[in-house]
Amino acid sequence: MAQVILLGTGAALCDATREQTYLVARGARSAILIDCGGSPAQRLSKAGIALESIDHVILTHHHPDHIYGLSVFLLALWLAGRQKVLRLYGLAETLRAARGMMRAFEWERWLKFGFFPVEFHRIAKDGHHAVISTPDFSVHTTTVQHLLPTLAVRVESRVSGKVIVYSSDTEMCDAVPEFARGADILFHEATTLVQPTRGHSTARQAGAQAQRAGVKKLVLVHLPPRGDPKRFHAAAKQGFSRQVVVGKDFAAFEF
Repeated sequence: MAQVILLGTGAALCDATREQTYLVARGARSAILIDCGGSPAQRLSKAGIALESIDHVILTHHHPDHIYGLSVFLLALWLAGRQKVLRLYGLAETLRAARGMMRAFEWERWLKFGFFPVEFHRIAKDGHHAVISTPDFSVHTTTVQHLLPTLAVRVESRVSGKVIVYSSDTEMCDAVPEFARGADILFHEATTLVQPTRGHSTARQAGAQAQRAGVKKLVLVHLPPRGDPKRFHAAAKQGFSRQVVVGKDFAAFEF
């Protein structure tokens, strides 16, 4: 079966127990990295995922905690001997930021020394879009409500037919429960416990969104520093009648 592995579960301000939130979907033949914070090569290695297996990277938005690991990830792939193409997906604003970050490190110079090809695939903002199709996965995106244009991601396993959805950063909006309808697992941000902040969701709101979507399991991610897991679990359970898991770095979920 396919797996989702949480490479990080923290908010932009995290603590020693969590890295910023990003995850990887691993199938039998390939893997898809969703967001790219922290130290991706080190985290993938610790999770037992070969760097060579990553052929697609989805960037949900261009806040630093979701993309700042991209440059060092590209460098690590090159140093590991990668030659095949890597495909990056994101909204126009996100891809501009990614290119700008790469230019800051003079990425053009790397190309003169046999750097592997990188393709940029722009995702339209409005509606649901099919963005990746592999023998392992079918991947769709939709936009959610954050402080800047942001994508939620839906991944379906071709082997099992099961579905996971990652909300990315978002406040309460209709797009998430509609997009996650009937999913097996919803990975939803919970930046605060019960007090909403602009552009983000609380643990209680994550539970309410999971209930509206009718998902089978809710996993809380994008958690604040020193957040008490028991309190976050209890807040989410107020609105959700099924299983709630407070995400931990390197936790793996089959689907």
